[in-house]
Amino acid sequence: MKNSKKGFSLIELLVVITIIAALVGVALPNFLGARQRAKDAKRKAELRELKSALRLYYNDFNSYPSGTGTLINGCGTTGTSACSQTGPFQAGPSGGETVYMKNLPVEYLYNRHPLKPTDTDDFLAKVVLENASDADIGASQARCGYPTPTPGEYKLCAD
Repeated sequence: MKNSKKGFSLIELLVVITIIAALVGVALPNFLGARQRAKDAKRKAELRELKSALRLYYNDFNSYPSGTGTLINGCGTTGTSACSQTGPFQAGPSGGETVYMKNLPVEYLYNRHPLKPTDTDDFLAKVVLENASDADIGASQARCGYPTPTPGEYKLCAD
């Protein structure tokens, strides 16, 4: 009768566990970074949509709405009432004929451009990105007239 042992030795198991741990160690940061990049891409896209909505508002009212923080004063019959932070951005003679944006983004800050406080032809919208080293941050701030970038803030202005 043969004496044969079936199974793996302790050293073989340790080698396999070490290889798996190394692969997880390399892959996990990439997966976590992908989630951050996806959230940041969504925030930037929402800000670009807000910029388009603000341009449409400008075409109708010949100025950008006033506002501070998450409050935009561009709704209602005259286009000067505060818009709901969770509702649509709309204005017109009856208060809502023109829908500029169905839902305002949640994570943005808006105001007339702080470097040009009396200029109704410019605005500044910004959002904080999770990836503070995103290459678009510096470029967006330079386009809006900020020579020294604020860490993590992606900004859009009227251009």
